Amino acid sequence: MKPNLIVYALSALYIADLVSSTERHGQDPFNDDFLRRVLARARSWKPDLNFASNVHYHTFRSLKGIGQSRTGFKVPVKRYEYVYDVEIPDSFDAREHWPNCDSLREIRNQGTCGSCWAVAAASVMSDRVCIHSNGTINVALAAEDLMGCCVDCGNGCNGGFLDGTSFQYWVDAGLVSGGAYNSTDGCKPYPFKPCEYPFNQCHPEQSPKCSHHCQDGADRRYSKDKLYGKVAYGVPRDERMIRYEIMTNGPVEAGFDVYEDVLLYKSGVYRHVYGEQIGKHAVRIIGWGREGGYPYWLITNSYGEDWGDHGYFKFIRGSNHLGIESNVIAGLPKV
Repeated sequence: MKPNLIVYALSALYIADLVSSTERHGQDPFNDDFLRRVLARARSWKPDLNFASNVHYHTFRSLKGIGQSRTGFKVPVKRYEYVYDVEIPDSFDAREHWPNCDSLREIRNQGTCGSCWAVAAASVMSDRVCIHSNGTINVALAAEDLMGCCVDCGNGCNGGFLDGTSFQYWVDAGLVSGGAYNSTDGCKPYPFKPCEYPFNQCHPEQSPKCSHHCQDGADRRYSKDKLYGKVAYGVPRDERMIRYEIMTNGPVEAGFDVYEDVLLYKSGVYRHVYGEQIGKHAVRIIGWGREGGYPYWLITNSYGEDWGDHGYFKFIRGSNHLGIESNVIAGLPKV
């Protein structure tokens, strides 16, 4: 599968706009005026007032996100025709519903690699392995295994596809375990370090190569460490069906259009209010609720615990805002 040219085009256009704006105004386009405009418009959420470091830390990581497969591959859509006859709670948090699953409380950090598509998918798979094994298998599946070895899933650190290919790869080839960067956990720990101060020393990472070997010292061989999916599927663009899927089977992967203002998010229910589109992003939805009259999706991001609300954020629910309900993917494990 060829890399998604749209993702590259968005990245190139944004970088060109950034340079052009800096040349015209003599300053970064994320300036005090930008923050004031966001503050004036954001009724349901609060931006991070320490916005300068927050933006520089995360900007280029959102440029390369998700796209649509050029092959036209799509997993089947799983429908729940009876969902409107089922009682669904007003709020739900997978962390509380399945307290024995450690992965549900994990905030991953993709570092300076456009791997959101793989990190979100591997997180959802990890959650579902634990949930459907009744808490007997607590494991973090390796995003690196998807990034390096699934050639049809995307282009590693340069973005991937939210069409179910990652979950189908899990079914067909399986994934090995892998903990956080610089850990000894699992077969393939995440290979890229978080971007930390000083931020100007952070540079985009190169995509990992496919390796069918575990790290030195791992207690299992690569082929023996794999866990497999049983089925991969999409969830309809139906807010109630998405909620039912989450409360029944566990978190899901979803994607949305990224605008500049989301990089400033700190708390509340996010809704885009100002700024230009800079790409697309994949995340893990773990629940839902309502705050200040606004219905929201509870989302785990992959920017580490220092971003947003300790790594989480709430996203407006029910209106398919920025396409959040149009691209929902999941699967079931073979346990």
